[in-house]
Amino acid sequence: TGGMGAYSPAPVVTPEIYQMVMDQIIYPTVRGMKEDGIVFTGFLYAGLMISKDASGKPTVKTLEFNCRFGDPETQPIMSRLKSDFSELIEAGIDGSLDKVIAEWDPRCALGVVLASKGYPTAPRKGDVISGVELQDDDTVTFHAGTKFNDKGELVTSGGRVLCVVGLGDDLHQARDKAYKALDKVHFDGMQYRKDIGYRAL
Repeated sequence: TGGMGAYSPAPVVTPEIYQMVMDQIIYPTVRGMKEDGIVFTGFLYAGLMISKDASGKPTVKTLEFNCRFGDPETQPIMSRLKSDFSELIEAGIDGSLDKVIAEWDPRCALGVVLASKGYPTAPRKGDVISGVELQDDDTVTFHAGTKFNDKGELVTSGGRVLCVVGLGDDLHQARDKAYKALDKVHFDGMQYRKDIGYRAL
């Protein structure tokens, strides 16, 4: 399936791994685009696989590039962003992104995707959704496959329906808050993974 959850920050991304990614993948990509005369303004999303070689040394491989945000990686990241997102976008458009600083909530965020019955092969639509709380200090719920029906009820309209994000001082707290918040949500056939974040924990 597509992503069923994500967390931020990822403990696997140590300062060493971060620098490796920048030096081996991001900077060469941007330099190569410039050399080829490709002017790009927007989001460049790198999907990476981080592992170890036979000697135990960390390795980084590129799986994909997208000119958009990743789903559901973006939801936990955006839950931590304290800066005005529109100002960051405007700075990117104006070519002045180096003059603004993105401020981040230091807490961890973990998001769990709630999927509809039949996902991923034949997602069912039209199931009434209840118990959704959009946002408080510790949780944010993002809508994806939802809409209002003729009666004004919130219903499912796609495979990945909602992403419930919890924020906490560590990943344990963030995970607990996310799963506690999603326990209030209900729609027939609702399914989700119960192991989001277990590798980091």
